[in-house]
Amino acid sequence: MGVRLLLDKALAPALASAGLRSPEAILALGGDPQATSVVTVVDLPVDGTVGRFHLKRYRYASWGTSKGLLGRGTLFGTAPEVAEFKNLAFLREKGVAAVRPVAAVSVTASGRLVAHALLTEHVPDAIDLARRLATPGDPVRDDPAVRRRTCELIGRQVHRMHSEAFAHRDLFPRNVLVRVDEDGPAVWFCDCRRGGPPSLRWKYVDDLATLDVDLRDRLPRTDRLRVLRAYAGPEGRLAPFAREVVARRRRHEHERR
Repeated sequence: MGVRLLLDKALAPALASAGLRSPEAILALGGDPQATSVVTVVDLPVDGTVGRFHLKRYRYASWGTSKGLLGRGTLFGTAPEVAEFKNLAFLREKGVAAVRPVAAVSVTASGRLVAHALLTEHVPDAIDLARRLATPGDPVRDDPAVRRRTCELIGRQVHRMHSEAFAHRDLFPRNVLVRVDEDGPAVWFCDCRRGGPPSLRWKYVDDLATLDVDLRDRLPRTDRLRVLRAYAGPEGRLAPFAREVVARRRRHEHERR
């Protein structure tokens, strides 16, 4: 059996003091340790954090249930939650706004992924962009100034991420957290399992295209263009760039049908 455990180095002593010093302890969080799928919020006394964490934990009882992860922990490759820990840690190290990965674990047996889990620190008062845009009265939805600023921040953070040769590959509104306080909005990226260098098929612009697919019916066109303008920068040429995003957005829309 192979076991892999990753911990935030700065938090490792505090995690140990809170009883999270082993893979078994992390895989037992969130209720029934034998549950096939757990996505929940847990409260833990970990010094140096807000004490609240998001947990994603999965278990596969047989080859049949794990075969969908061939090359991603089963037979070869890295388990998705371990990959996401690494991706989020890399983004934060490069100054990209991403949630803080705290711990990740994977267990394999005879080449099969048996279980994996990821613990990330909760961002107080942050709500995903999809939910904000679906909630009447939310400032990101109904306050033009807040909405415009949020779009600018997203565009700048995506550009910063791409400047580090990294593509998110799941950049949907549900994977962008937004907090609004007296200083205005702030954003964080999350759910970055598949991230990494762009492939022959997946280009940097695809991140913006997948985001635009879901924003098309939720934001005015001027605000969607604001994301692209912030990404392109004041010297960037927006028209050809926007055309490429639209072309790839249409491809993604076709693939989703």
